[in-house]
Amino acid sequence: MLMKKNTGDLVTASKEIGLEGNADKTKYMAISGDQNAGRSHSIKFDNNSFQRMEEFRYLGTNFTNQNDNKKKGKED
Repeated sequence: MLMKKNTGDLVTASKEIGLEGNADKTKYMAISGDQNAGRSHSIKFDNNSFQRMEEFRYLGTNFTNQNDNKKKGKED
């Protein structure tokens, strides 16, 4: 799985320069038009598990794994 390899590369490169990610706070989203893409809900690497998200909110905009984003108003 390409996502797992890229995650491993990121963790390894981070450790080489003295950085360590917090697996409890680290989540990821795979964006695709294919509803069946990336059905695995977590990536496990070095005894850590990174949770897969189907949607998240950033600066008032909701993003989904189907590449759909909608701006939310103050009432939401």
